[in-house]
Amino acid sequence: MRTKDTIETMRSLIESKIPTFLWGAPGIGKSSIIKQIARENGIECIDLRLSLMDPTDLKGIPFYERDTHSALWAPPSFLPREGRGILFLDELNSAAPAVQASAYQLILDRKVGEYTLPDGWAIVAAGNREGDRGV
Repeated sequence: MRTKDTIETMRSLIESKIPTFLWGAPGIGKSSIIKQIARENGIECIDLRLSLMDPTDLKGIPFYERDTHSALWAPPSFLPREGRGILFLDELNSAAPAVQASAYQLILDRKVGEYTLPDGWAIVAAGNREGDRGV
């Protein structure tokens, strides 16, 4: 797909809040396209490099709630709580399997642990093709 076509398709998918995966060679501008779309729309873009994360980085840290006598998850502070934007989950396919599992739950259900992604946010994941040896 040409860059112009990719940008137009991504704009439409992001506007519709349809979770999307950008797949391509390293260095072709996947993250630049997403950041450009966010800038054009005046919305925030949170860029997370999943290959650098531990499982608790995305899901949060478990803690014991004395009042309810149950275990809860303390969500990470870098996930959005309000407003509008794009949550960009880069390097998804090179992340640890436990991180991928948390990311897929966030992508498919818009929640992970005790955290729920606000309605104004779209999710875009990206990764390199296995044959490109960028994984």
